Amino acid sequence: MIDMKFKRKSALILSWCFVLLCMVIIFYYSHQTAELSSETSRGLIKMIFEKFGIEFSSHFIRKAAHAIEFGGLCLAFNIAYFVLFFKFSPFVSLVSTVFYASTDELHQYFIQGRACQVRDIFVDFCGALLVTAAVSVIYFAFKSVMKKREVQKCQF
Repeated sequence: MIDMKFKRKSALILSWCFVLLCMVIIFYYSHQTAELSSETSRGLIKMIFEKFGIEFSSHFIRKAAHAIEFGGLCLAFNIAYFVLFFKFSPFVSLVSTVFYASTDELHQYFIQGRACQVRDIFVDFCGALLVTAAVSVIYFAFKSVMKKREVQKCQF
């Protein structure tokens, strides 16, 4: 039988590896020069158009990518903090995500053709906030269902 300490350590390591993986992916894309980043956006726009017949502007794709990347990071932080603290910590996850978004924008300041833009931090915050809201709804719905099951078990 697997020891509970081993399970806990494994869950902690895996959850924080997920956070680190998200950070590495974000750093990788942030470290691209403006030219390479634009090329990546154009490739994605072309792929979406070929598969679905929908055309998006480069600006929309770039902002959506920001929101999705940082929404994913916020999800990873929510999982990691839940495993670490044994409780749901959406505010801590949101603050951690926005802090990393700020450092990411600062990092982009030093990349050729890129800039440090406060509005990108706001877009990152919005992506993280949307994920936090969705995770909160799921968490509290699950908690409510489990509480009802517990009450039903006690009645028999």
